Amino acid sequence: MSTITLSPKIDRELKSLSRSTGVTQEDLLFNALTYYIKSVENKLLLKDELEMWEKISDKDLLGFEKQL
Repeated sequence: MSTITLSPKIDRELKSLSRSTGVTQEDLLFNALTYYIKSVENKLLLKDELEMWEKISDKDLLGFEKQL
C-alpha cells in the first residue's frame, strides 16, 4: 500500500464529495485512479494503433508509387 499527500484544496474537495455522496474517501480515490489509469492505458493503445496504421499506410503508398 502506498501513501500520498494531497494538497489542502484536493483534500477539502475529497472530504466534501465524500460527505455529499456517502462514498468513502478511499473508494473515491481508488475509483478516480482506476479510471485515470485505464484512460492512460487506452490512449497508449490508441497511439500504438495509429502508429501501426501510419506505417502500413506509408508502405502501401510506396508500393503504389512503384507501380506508376
